[in-house]
Amino acid sequence: MTQLIDDQLLGVVLRGGLPPLADVPVATTGLHYFRLCQAVLASRAVDGVLSAPFNGLPTDLRQRAMLALIQLPEELQLVSLRDLAPLIGRLRSRHDLNLLGMELLAASIHLDAEVFLSAPSPRLEAALRSEGRFVELVV
Repeated sequence: MTQLIDDQLLGVVLRGGLPPLADVPVATTGLHYFRLCQAVLASRAVDGVLSAPFNGLPTDLRQRAMLALIQLPEELQLVSLRDLAPLIGRLRSRHDLNLLGMELLAASIHLDAEVFLSAPSPRLEAALRSEGRFVELVV
């Protein structure tokens, strides 16, 4: 089994926090990784939901978290669109989700993963459940 996490939960893990399930491999999608990188690496004077937790760390912990962000730890799986694109194409006929949601849905099927979200997404949650996927909101 694998656990699939979104951008906010990825940030938690990269800052040294624990994923929702202990001792279960962790994966994320390319778009969630991209959103976290964009938010943290391009952060301006105003902190956002994704960048504030990084910016608020003490210097040594922040440097460690930034290194983990720039070079994902080997144990963290990053699912490629090369593997997901055909499945996304097939799922598109059944689900009306944005690309972020479609990628997560396809990754959950591809990896046979349980999905953990940091914010409610009713349409995505419904799509995941209709495809027989486990989804849980972690707040």
